[in-house]
Amino acid sequence: MQIRQTTLRDIPAIQSLIQPYLVDFVVDESGLAHFSEQVVTDFINHPEVHSFVAEQSQQILGVIAYREPAHLLHFFVDQRHQSQGIGRQLWQWAEQHALQQPIQEFTVNSSCAAQDVYRRFGFATTKDVTEAHGLRFIPMKKTYPLTQ
Repeated sequence: MQIRQTTLRDIPAIQSLIQPYLVDFVVDESGLAHFSEQVVTDFINHPEVHSFVAEQSQQILGVIAYREPAHLLHFFVDQRHQSQGIGRQLWQWAEQHALQQPIQEFTVNSSCAAQDVYRRFGFATTKDVTEAHGLRFIPMKKTYPLTQ
């Protein structure tokens, strides 16, 4: 498996990978719009968004994207390939990438189903379940010690 920067040709595979998860956190059409082809394209092209895919034999197994300085936007692993360490490798890749700049925290709006995964990565819940912009999520963050 390799992790590489996302390209525009990955968009159909990314959308297929995300589709089964939408029921976990999308509450209406405005939420669904956050995962349109245009939004994914905009993420890939945005200079402050860093997006990576895990790929094996030209198959996308997972995707992770964060906005600078450190807010996780997308993090999905193909359901057929879960519990194989792909998510952990993607998270460690993105975290190390973000840590090239001084950051004090990494934030994420976790789906209710993914909360335990983020806890294992060192995140803590910051608020109760929230609904906004057509999405249901739990705000979480991971803090980093200040370096001198």
